[in-house]
Amino acid sequence: MDANNIKYIVAIAKYGSINHAAKAMFISQPQLSHILKITEEECGLTLFQRTSRGTRLTPEGEDYLHHCEIILAEMAKLNRYVTQAASAQSRLKVSMTRFSHISECFNEVCHRHQADSSIHYHLYEASASNVLNDVVEGKSDIGILHFSTTNQEMTLQGFADKKLSFTPLATFRPYVCLAENHPVLQGKVPAAIDIRELKDYGFVRYAGQYEDFIYHIASDSGLIDLNESQKIIYVCDRQEQMRLIQTTTFYTIGIAAFSDQSKLYQVISVPILKSSEHLAFGIITRKDTVLSPLEQEFKEEVIRKYRTLAETEG
Repeated sequence: MDANNIKYIVAIAKYGSINHAAKAMFISQPQLSHILKITEEECGLTLFQRTSRGTRLTPEGEDYLHHCEIILAEMAKLNRYVTQAASAQSRLKVSMTRFSHISECFNEVCHRHQADSSIHYHLYEASASNVLNDVVEGKSDIGILHFSTTNQEMTLQGFADKKLSFTPLATFRPYVCLAENHPVLQGKVPAAIDIRELKDYGFVRYAGQYEDFIYHIASDSGLIDLNESQKIIYVCDRQEQMRLIQTTTFYTIGIAAFSDQSKLYQVISVPILKSSEHLAFGIITRKDTVLSPLEQEFKEEVIRKYRTLAETEG
């Protein structure tokens, strides 16, 4: 049984709606419906009754939920124990969504302290939902993630419900990331790109990342659902993504370029024309967590990085 699926079942029970639970867990509604279906098939139980007002636990579902909550509580205790066992002075545990700007901050802190006598650093790259879970369960002390400003109110309430502190970083418009010699550029870098010009080219996205908001591009010309692209390429890490974009006509969606992006990969980032979609970035920590000196240093480094990035874009 997948531990993540247990969390999704608990969320459906909590919110009484697959749609609301999906938004709170940073996953698409169809994907969450699929997870519920396969979970019910695996255990041979009907966990929820679907009604016009949402979902309601069946008697079997209530028993199942009780066991799920016990499992999640024990997992959280174990992760907190592991975290506390590490040296408080040399501890740095971070979970992040896959943006190079964040990893640059982690690398900078590692560089400063490479001669330290004791080091316990961990950097986990994952989807926003997994970053959220990593922090809640104590696997990481700091999480950096992004979400759509369209769902901002519900997202922030979700953080509060999970007893998380949230530090906003910046809000960015989405960019197209593509090779410097991409044919759509016609030899020059435009001020912005109409996302519809790329419909015939391959779209690169991360495997297992279901946050639909970054792939639903709202603009003056309407809503473009990149999940319906005819050519989709799934990758697992940032470097693989950059190399693929560098050597093909494929593209992806992100924010402003990271340091040395063009120099290292000959890949540029161009704003999407008249996009009304924006991505908000922020830091989450558990309210009961006391950050180590290294973790506080990393947090301040991320704040500086995103403040500078926002000022450059603005």
